[in-house]
Amino acid sequence: MHGLKNVGHRYDDALSRIGWAELERLLATYYREVGWWVEHTGTGGTGRTFDGGVDLRIRRDAQVVLVQCKHWNAKQVPHNAVHELLGLMVNEGATGAILVSSGEFTRAAIEAAQKHGHVKLIDGETLRGMLGPLEEPEPSAGATPVPAKPAGPSRPASSHTNWLLWLVALVAAIGFVLIVRAMLDRTADTAVEPSEDTGRAPMAQTADAVYAPQPAPVAPAVAEPAVAMPPPKPPTEAEIRESQRKADEAIRLLEDDTPEL
Repeated sequence: MHGLKNVGHRYDDALSRIGWAELERLLATYYREVGWWVEHTGTGGTGRTFDGGVDLRIRRDAQVVLVQCKHWNAKQVPHNAVHELLGLMVNEGATGAILVSSGEFTRAAIEAAQKHGHVKLIDGETLRGMLGPLEEPEPSAGATPVPAKPAGPSRPASSHTNWLLWLVALVAAIGFVLIVRAMLDRTADTAVEPSEDTGRAPMAQTADAVYAPQPAPVAPAVAEPAVAMPPPKPPTEAEIRESQRKADEAIRLLEDDTPEL
């Protein structure tokens, strides 16, 4: 672009930061929405390296219009672009042509379009009115992120981390000491007193034995004292005669009831 004129006003907005392929897609969408049949022939739509000077072919009724996009923001589009588009329009038998710039046109380009009357120019201001406000494009993968400005002086991260580690270690040590002391106190409270018979103290129970569930003590069975029974007395003669009489009476009654016997 050596020898081209600089723009009088350089835009700094979302449209100026999108790529040329995205600009082609935005224009294709715009013309479809206003009722044109659109063929996206530019490199942004076909992926080819050369578009032949035509980015969009739009049709409506008997009209066939060629659209060429110039995504220039720093330099003005010269009159040569107008003459090239006029030649393409004649070769393809189109009824009109549109030359779009995201920036500005030179005065010579504006005069050439007015003179021939078949090329319509759309500059950056008109283009932004057509497309409306755009969202900021996503940063590319290779773009270097801008570092955020620090809010103020801060302590080095390594020093802060070491201080936290020391604090955690101190708290852990204190907690360990308290746990050991509690276990020792509990063990001393549950220790068995020395035996009076042997004079030696049995071994203290282990922590597992102290906290394990203990069976309920069972009282030893107490044997009942034996009761001495007096020896039987021999029957008297009167008792013997009475017993014999009762036996004879029982036999007599049995014979009366059962005469067969």
